[in-house]
Amino acid sequence: MSTVSTCPECGAPIPVDPWPSWCERCSWGIVAPTRTPPRTLTEVLFERVGADVGDRTVARLAADDELRPHLTPSRAAAIAIALCVHLLTVAFLAGSVLLVVRAWQNPFADVLAAMLLATGWLMRPRFGTLPEGERVDRDTAPALHGLLGSVAGALSEPGPDVVVVTHEWNAAYAVVGRRRTRVIALGLPLLTALAPQERVALVAHELAHGRNGDASRGLLVGTAVTGLVELYLLMLPSEGTQIWLRGRSRGGSGATAWDSIVRAVFWVLSRPVYGLLLLEAHLLLQDMRRAEYLADVLAAQVAGTEATVSLAETILLGPAFAAIVSRNVHAARSGDTTIFAELDAAVAAVTPRERERRRRIAQLERSRLDHTHPPTALRIELLEQRPRLEPAVTLDAETSEAIDDELARYRKPVADRIVDDARDRLYH
Repeated sequence: MSTVSTCPECGAPIPVDPWPSWCERCSWGIVAPTRTPPRTLTEVLFERVGADVGDRTVARLAADDELRPHLTPSRAAAIAIALCVHLLTVAFLAGSVLLVVRAWQNPFADVLAAMLLATGWLMRPRFGTLPEGERVDRDTAPALHGLLGSVAGALSEPGPDVVVVTHEWNAAYAVVGRRRTRVIALGLPLLTALAPQERVALVAHELAHGRNGDASRGLLVGTAVTGLVELYLLMLPSEGTQIWLRGRSRGGSGATAWDSIVRAVFWVLSRPVYGLLLLEAHLLLQDMRRAEYLADVLAAQVAGTEATVSLAETILLGPAFAAIVSRNVHAARSGDTTIFAELDAAVAAVTPRERERRRRIAQLERSRLDHTHPPTALRIELLEQRPRLEPAVTLDAETSEAIDDELARYRKPVADRIVDDARDRLYH
């Protein structure tokens, strides 16, 4: 049986393997992932401007000799809006106290004071909580914590206070709680799929967000966004409010008319808040995309350019992990670690040619203003345009295997969570 076929477009030879066929010469068989096309003029604008902004950002960052986070116009505007939101919260609380003190005998003033107090309380700063997952202590995982400490030292940053492994094909870094606890969440499926030096790159990328001082992760801006969201939700009639209104009008046409009036009033009141929230979101999204590029560059300084690029290529294997999860859900394989065994085999079977195919598909993705992360292809392009860096921190195979042994105890609960979440999305 022949192991080579012919490209129907250019006639070039194409190796036959278990992966989809495609041509390296003319890119036949490279098809962009299906997506919902823009439906409104705003969505079209976001797509066009986003693609232009993404290309210009890569070109600008690639030319910078030394990348450091700085106060960009978008970040400054986001901080200014956040300060206004916090001042509004204080004004609501102070106004409620003033009304009670100055007009406590007026029942209307008391009602208004209660409303202001409730609104101010809903908009109060929230400091975040630890992400859901399995907490990994230093005593149970000294090799993993040693890696985190080495990477943090290379970045001249304090290491994380809490380490959590999750069920996601992802990783994250956050500072939560009133004590500003530094947390790194490592998706166990993704960590399992990574080569040793790619693990260094993953950890370095996440810890680099702490060094970058991303505005969206900070206390001032992060709590302001939460307050704006709460205020916006407050101005939308809830399902319970609608039921109460229908009950008051005893059904019939009156209920529909009264409900429509209330909806219209609340919609008008919510527009300024919605506009401010939308503006803040887009300012932060621009800052967040730039922060991702900076985190990639810092990761390359710690783990090396080759490992950081390889990490981005491995993340593109997410659809393969999703297919494994789907098979386990339909096979009712809850309660074991089959998912991780299949993931190990699937990653080992990925050839360099298949990695290149997925990379070319990723190049068809374009930047958008409403996405938190830039396209993976642009992130790879930036790393390859900058000077090639050697690793400052290395992870040998023996230590990497020790990390796997330390995390083996978490595979069963994480696998259960993966299957349960997939079933919830399937049946609900």
